[in-house]
Amino acid sequence: MNSSFQLFKSILEDTTNSKVLYQFLKDVVKPPYDYSDLLRWQWAQSVSALDKLIHDLVRVGMVESFLGTRAPTPKFLSFGFTLDIHFQLNQNTASATLLFEQMITQKHGYLSFQEPDKIADALSNIWSEQHKWQKISIQLGFDENYTKTMLKNITIRRNQIVHEGDYSNILLQRQPILEEDVDTVIDFIKKLGEAIYNLVKL
Repeated sequence: MNSSFQLFKSILEDTTNSKVLYQFLKDVVKPPYDYSDLLRWQWAQSVSALDKLIHDLVRVGMVESFLGTRAPTPKFLSFGFTLDIHFQLNQNTASATLLFEQMITQKHGYLSFQEPDKIADALSNIWSEQHKWQKISIQLGFDENYTKTMLKNITIRRNQIVHEGDYSNILLQRQPILEEDVDTVIDFIKKLGEAIYNLVKL
């Protein structure tokens, strides 16, 4: 799991470093040009980094359960697959782990793990804790409601950026975005990812 977490940190570091380009364009290649899309990219990219981290942690953790090094959760034990996969697993014991990992990737590939409920459900594959967001919030030093609301709001804005071009449906103009808000988002996502990693790693 450590390699998954290191990749998460690397993605966020690259995202943060792109601020230099934004500041250069803003200060040197001055307005009327608008460079705010670089800030929107940072916002969306930070959420994507968290999404990928959850995918990777769950995949690795489920493989650990498959190999017997992690205690299986009820959700893991109910993870379904076809009879075809069942026969392949039995016939190819040498590559069974790889086949199982590929199956996880395929089944989870169309899912997004960005919102609190979806993240909690995904983590149930590897973490039996009943009060996941309470535990995560304690790690962060936040109230559970604050943590979940903060993530929901970040994800809502991410979806507006990605799916609506960050335009208001009513006024048909782009929503403003500030550097300090993006910094807050990246910092929150970084701390959230680290807290989840520390709670689920073996």
